Amino acid sequence: MQMETSLLLKTALILTTQLGVLFAGCFFVISSAKKAYMAGRPFLGIEFIGRKNSRGELDLIPIAQTQKKEIKLSDLRWEDFTKIERYYLLTFAVWLISLFCTIVFAPISTSIGLTLMTISSITFAPILGFIMLGVDENDGLRATLLTCLITVGAALIGMYSGIDFSFMRGFLFFGLSSLLLVGFGRIFFGMTSAMIRIKAICGAVLFSLFLVYDFNRLKQLSDSGINDWNTALNLAISIYLDILNLLLEILQAMSEGKP
Repeated sequence: MQMETSLLLKTALILTTQLGVLFAGCFFVISSAKKAYMAGRPFLGIEFIGRKNSRGELDLIPIAQTQKKEIKLSDLRWEDFTKIERYYLLTFAVWLISLFCTIVFAPISTSIGLTLMTISSITFAPILGFIMLGVDENDGLRATLLTCLITVGAALIGMYSGIDFSFMRGFLFFGLSSLLLVGFGRIFFGMTSAMIRIKAICGAVLFSLFLVYDFNRLKQLSDSGINDWNTALNLAISIYLDILNLLLEILQAMSEGKP
């Protein structure tokens, strides 16, 4: 007699596969950049200088390859970008579109949603790698470890504390809306480094609570007898986005906390 895979295992399988693709690609980019620096050559069109951070670790710092031109946004043309800048813009566009389409199509088709989610993970991997290189790849690795620990803690609390965290739904929606408003405010009015760091810390706390809420939702759905791949995929997407946002907020807090 063959045992049916539980909703928890289905969700965990999708989530760990996608995170594995993302982080494997991210760390491959960082490793390749270090190898290129040691060999004295650029990596994907970008050169790096190396310096020791406060812990005595090698920190690669990207060097801008081209002199920036003063071009109005209305006059900006595709020809104004270098070949490598076009590559980055296309990668970012593919990631953004695939992520949006994942959220839209996942409730409709499991296979299409999973395919789009995989494309999103693959295209975001180099972006995340260069974000970590821009901050300090050593801090990036520590931020990844901290994110993993918070995720495990949130899973244990959400699924095994015996508390129904559905009451947090309104608070989380309000918190996310406030975070987005602060982000828009930063674009138009600017923020000091201290304000950005406070915003990042609040964001990290918020997405940690989102993780508790989503893991609790996974537990409730599993206990109610729901056990299908489409539900598992949608839960995995929610938790996946919580983890990514948590990591990005931690990275930003680390970056703004530097002297």
